[in-house]
Amino acid sequence: MLREYLLVECCTVKTRVLHCFIVVMCLATHAGFSVAQNGLLSDSLGSTASGNSGRNAIALTVVQPDQNAEDTAIGPFDLDFVAKHPELEWTAPDFPENKPYFASPSQTLLALSRNVTLRHEVWGLEFSFKPARLIEVDLPLASGGTQKKVVWYLLYKVRYTGQDLAPKVESEGEIPEFPSKVRFESVRFLPYFVLVSKERNLSLDAQILPAAKSAIAARERVGKPIYDHIEIGKRDIPLSTLDADNSFWGIATWTDVDPRLDFFAVDVRGLTNAYQIRIDESGKKNFDRKTLRIYFWRPGDVIDVAKDRIYLGLPALENRTRMDYLLQQFNLKERLDYEWIYR
Repeated sequence: MLREYLLVECCTVKTRVLHCFIVVMCLATHAGFSVAQNGLLSDSLGSTASGNSGRNAIALTVVQPDQNAEDTAIGPFDLDFVAKHPELEWTAPDFPENKPYFASPSQTLLALSRNVTLRHEVWGLEFSFKPARLIEVDLPLASGGTQKKVVWYLLYKVRYTGQDLAPKVESEGEIPEFPSKVRFESVRFLPYFVLVSKERNLSLDAQILPAAKSAIAARERVGKPIYDHIEIGKRDIPLSTLDADNSFWGIATWTDVDPRLDFFAVDVRGLTNAYQIRIDESGKKNFDRKTLRIYFWRPGDVIDVAKDRIYLGLPALENRTRMDYLLQQFNLKERLDYEWIYR
């Protein structure tokens, strides 16, 4: 009897353990399914935990404003009227000694107008971006139909942080400094995007593609309006603070890009009002704007171009000859993701 009783009890315990195991597995499966469901929902609608409903988590490369004292200086150069009015020279026969009678020659109008350095206030914008991407879009034709094209685009965000440079006049001259307060309440971003490639001899200005902008906005889901380079130029960009993120999102788009393109760069102008005056051999003045140049590369080909991935910077090639060739294409001495240039 005792043996039979123990056998019955043992079977009962085993049965209970089996039932508990089955219940635990069912709960775990249900929990895993719920997590997967929530994950899919979060991926399709964006994270809602932070209150940004419909917004996608986006990893951006942030480029701070490149402010330095040299940006406030323009020159040195001769003012225009020095060459246009030679009659202002203190020369014979009116002045036999070729100098004023009672003043120092260095204090004359013409002398003070030579080798002049001008200074001005300089502001800059913070520029954040994703590596360039590709998307296939049905673009409208003039005939009324549509045509599927591969659109190359750069998604970015601009923000005004108020780190301005202002020259001040002291006894020893004009010295640029970081002011104790913001110089401007808001600034305008008048962008100019150019896709350049020495390898393929390309220089393409960004295009306005409303159909592509809608498709990109649906794909990226940034949670805010996305503007093309004309629309964003019509908006004041206020100062961003810890309490107010007054950033703006935008895109630059290109079509008909050579699909054989492996290495290229995107030039971004308008992020600062810094500029230089360059005088060429003929004496003509050229205005060079401070430009952010971003480097990209893609290991793709002409087959199924839209699925090729684009990477930031330049690849680390083990073959030194190939690496030197690549650096020569961009006039670089070392591998860079981006740099500031005047052009």
